[in-house]
Formats: sequence, C-alpha cells, structure tokens
Amino acid sequence: MQLGVIIFFLPERGYGYLRLEGTREEFHFRTRNVRSPSLKKGDLVRFYLRQDRGGYYADEVRLAGMG
Repeated sequence: MQLGVIIFFLPERGYGYLRLEGTREEFHFRTRNVRSPSLKKGDLVRFYLRQDRGGYYADEVRLAGMG
C-alpha cells in the first residue's frame, strides 16, 4: 500500500484527488473506491495504485490509521 494525502474530495460528485506522500504525483479516486466512512482534505490515507485504460488511479482508499 502507498501513503498519500487527500488534496480534494467531493463525495457528492463521486470523486477526489490525493497526492502520493513525499512527491508531487497526484491520482484520482472514485467514491466507490473509498473504504473509510468519511474523508476530508488533509487526511493521511493508505491506498493501492491500479491501472486501467485511462492511466493510474487510487483504489481501496482508507484513513492511514485504519486496518
């Protein structure tokens, strides 16, 4: 799993962006890929990087303190 920080999240629109910890790389994620009950800007999260036709995205996004 990777570590990152939420930089933007609009749950009502179904997506957000996070930045890989210690880098400037940003990845999008969809609400359906979130495994924590609530996320907000600035939260430290763990996630897996996955790839599809459109490139890389964050999957199984959860707060870093959660299993």
